[in-house]
Amino acid sequence: METRVRIFVLAVLFSLISSPMFLSVHAHTADSFTVLVKENGFSQTSPEIIQNDSIVWHNIDNDSNITHRLVYDHDGDGLYDGTFDWDSGELQAYCERDGNNTKIDSNCSSSFMVIFDMNWTVGNYSYQDIRSDNTTFNATIRLIADMGEHVEPNTPPIGSQFGVNNNEGQDDETAEDSGLTPEKMLLYVGSFTGISSLALLGLLLLRRSEREDFEHGQNESE
Repeated sequence: METRVRIFVLAVLFSLISSPMFLSVHAHTADSFTVLVKENGFSQTSPEIIQNDSIVWHNIDNDSNITHRLVYDHDGDGLYDGTFDWDSGELQAYCERDGNNTKIDSNCSSSFMVIFDMNWTVGNYSYQDIRSDNTTFNATIRLIADMGEHVEPNTPPIGSQFGVNNNEGQDDETAEDSGLTPEKMLLYVGSFTGISSLALLGLLLLRRSEREDFEHGQNESE
């Protein structure tokens, strides 16, 4: 009898630990992709990224003595100030700095970043590089769905907020993703706590079963 109880307890414990509610939900690890803005176009004209990835553009056009302006016109009104538009402003090839490595012109920028978070819908995003010599180059970003996403309850619906960030403070540096967010830490802590509690419960049930078997054996010997 006691063997059956032990097997049952272990089976229940294993099934609970193996259930989806105690498994860590792994979303796509956000990556950062670099696109170089060159004199004759982009280093990548049709990058394919996944939701939560970001793209960082770096102007490396040191020879043409012109500036580059990256724009996306979502509403098609010819302006770039709408809710779903983006405008990098004039990107210089080089921002002069002083002896403390501080930009002399705080408005000077050579890099621009857009984070394609979960608020961005899946699809193609065509944008332009408008150069100061009035020539343009076109490129398209293909955004595909994050199939391993973990959606927290009560989060706003996709499309309720536009996720564009201008990387003004990180010129000539690619943004790095830590990979460990507060949400993931809470998920790991919750999973570990639940598994530990189940393991302790299983141990207590096993010890109780052994004690009852021992007392039952003593009663039979008396």
